Amino acid sequence: MALWVENEARRANRNLLLVNGGILAIIILVIVGNYRYCANFVLGAQSISTTELAALTSPDQRWRNFVSVSGTKAVNTEYRDVVNHMEGSRIVSTEIKDEYIFLRVGEKILLVKADPGKEKLEYSGELVPTTDQVRSDLLGPLATEDADLAREVLPFTLNAADYRSNGYTMLMIGLPLLALALWNCLKAMRRIAEIQLSPVWKHLAVYGNAEQLSQQIEAELQPAMIRKYGKLQIAQQWMVRRKTFSTWVSPIADLVWVYKKVTKHSVNFIPTGKTYSVALVGRHRQRIEEQMKEKAVNEMLADLTARVPWALFGFNKDLEKAWQKDPAGMIAAVDSRYQQQNNKSAAAAAPGQ
Repeated sequence: MALWVENEARRANRNLLLVNGGILAIIILVIVGNYRYCANFVLGAQSISTTELAALTSPDQRWRNFVSVSGTKAVNTEYRDVVNHMEGSRIVSTEIKDEYIFLRVGEKILLVKADPGKEKLEYSGELVPTTDQVRSDLLGPLATEDADLAREVLPFTLNAADYRSNGYTMLMIGLPLLALALWNCLKAMRRIAEIQLSPVWKHLAVYGNAEQLSQQIEAELQPAMIRKYGKLQIAQQWMVRRKTFSTWVSPIADLVWVYKKVTKHSVNFIPTGKTYSVALVGRHRQRIEEQMKEKAVNEMLADLTARVPWALFGFNKDLEKAWQKDPAGMIAAVDSRYQQQNNKSAAAAAPGQ
């Protein structure tokens, strides 16, 4: 029969593997779903001849649709994509996002969507269908004014404005996420293969023999023997907090410092409420903060005060500074309080007293 600590380690490792395996699967699906774009992004723009370009009737005819095109003459059409920056219903400023260029390529004209700036004779971008808006606002009037010129315009557009931006965004987000997911999957598999590498096992081993302590904890963690404060379980001698990827465990007698934490929330400096939590600090530097309702916080503090009266209760800056600068001295002070408590109890129980 598996030990409690083994079951907790397997639960955390399984969750770590499943979640990060799911992230890997999503990344792979995104790459597969955008395989054409990803391949073109990695391979880069491919030069296309004037003859091949003129023979195309649709941008989808070419799998390598990220191309580099050279022309002999470039003319700004004066048609632009303009972004209006609003303040209520009032336009406070405008920004030219893209400009549309007529690029002469052999006997044809290629419509190029480009970043604002001086016209060039060579552009790199994605061959895309010409939008209905551009057809009606730019090409429609051109056909009325000069039908022969309009017939020379190819039935698609070269988007030279923002082809790579999505790819760079995917790389900035995807690569760190991919690396993290792979690392976590490898970590989970290593811990599954050697359960003693799991954090809960190593954490429990700080207090003694992990297998023996595990049996003690399992015997205590019976519904009738535990008290729950938020998601924290307090048994006779142990405290346990299960999270998705970990299990925090600590002996109650290990507590050095306990205090109530109140966090005020506000929106635009208008108070919206408070949240309450209990901070638990142990002699082995273990620490946890558990959020719960204020009533549960007060009940838990009263419970712990009765169990470990020698611990330090309450928060002040001096205690915080003492724990940061001299935790050993703070632990020694708590040990001294514990000894005084024992001496008082022994004196009270002595015959004739």
